[in-house]
Amino acid sequence: MAVPPHVSQLLSDLIALPSVNPEHNTECTGHPYGERRVADYVQNYFEPFDVRIERQQVLPDRDNVLVHVPGADASAPPLLLEAHMDTVGGQGMKDPFVPRVGRGRVYGRGASDTKGSLAAMMTAVCELLAEGAVLPRGCVLAATADEEFGMTGAQHLVASGTAFSAAIVGEPTALKVVSAHDGQMYLKIAAHGQAAHTSNPQHGVNAIYIMNDVIDVLRRRADATYPQRQHPLCGSPKLTVSIIHGGVSEHIVPDLCEMTIDCRVIPGETCQQVLQEIKRWLAEDLDSATLQRIEFAVPHKAVPPIDTPVHHPLVQGLRWAAESVLGEAEIAGVAYNTDASHYGAAGIPCVVFGPGDIAQAHGPKEYVHIEELTAAVEILRLFLQEDASR
Repeated sequence: MAVPPHVSQLLSDLIALPSVNPEHNTECTGHPYGERRVADYVQNYFEPFDVRIERQQVLPDRDNVLVHVPGADASAPPLLLEAHMDTVGGQGMKDPFVPRVGRGRVYGRGASDTKGSLAAMMTAVCELLAEGAVLPRGCVLAATADEEFGMTGAQHLVASGTAFSAAIVGEPTALKVVSAHDGQMYLKIAAHGQAAHTSNPQHGVNAIYIMNDVIDVLRRRADATYPQRQHPLCGSPKLTVSIIHGGVSEHIVPDLCEMTIDCRVIPGETCQQVLQEIKRWLAEDLDSATLQRIEFAVPHKAVPPIDTPVHHPLVQGLRWAAESVLGEAEIAGVAYNTDASHYGAAGIPCVVFGPGDIAQAHGPKEYVHIEELTAAVEILRLFLQEDASR
């Protein structure tokens, strides 16, 4: 095969294929949604090689693409290299799917989150295949669907039953080796009041006032307890009221108020523990009449944290490879969550690693440094060649 394109050109190709998650499609009129075109590109990219390519349907017309690269030790479970194909929409961007190269950067939607990681993984694997290199152990490059909404691609991959020895999940970590990250839970609470005309508010029960009491309890309790609960890499838990709706008319006492809370769950704690703690706070601090008017919905997102020990061979192996290329490497934790939550929950040791900065993700000027892209390729190549996690 001809020499693979430079990773920056590959990334530009991926950016030019819109793969907006259908849940984030408001600004992409005229572009097809979903990952199909990127999935086709990944498949076509590896078809010249003697590798098995698998398509897993996750959602209608939305597939995972798995590239199975054999290794010398056929008995060893393969390493998973995973990056998601979908992006958020192009809100606030001019020509989000027209890649632009300048100032040592590649600009465009997905450049940082996370087509940069996908391009680096594809380039590293492709270069090794083109050179005829035989990896000590096999690997599976997985380009997955639907990370930006339901993480169903990762869940489907886990449910497929493929055994993996370890996983490197591509996300913009600025080439830091992220061994731990928070979990996340979206918790919806409803306060039920009683409608009345606002000329006689005493005849009703204001649901917004009830919710105000709930918020006061949650803020006070979280402020008092969360700072004392620290993970060495991820810091403390976080609780944010992110959505609130209440009332239907200016002259009606609102009989319903609903809010959604974003809970960031540190390693060592679980979403269920956080939920029970919130319920306990309210039970202890609100009167029984108010409690009877509060309803909890089943959390519509609850993903666990990951916490791979820093001494684990996967963490130390990737740190060694990064240090060999960069001169220094940092093991870190982050507050956001990734597909790694589902791999970790399945017992697969995980790290998160990739070029780009999370500060650029989803933003109006998303970009990744070409220097980081190139370094990521070198680090992943070295890691795979030396099988550094064994």
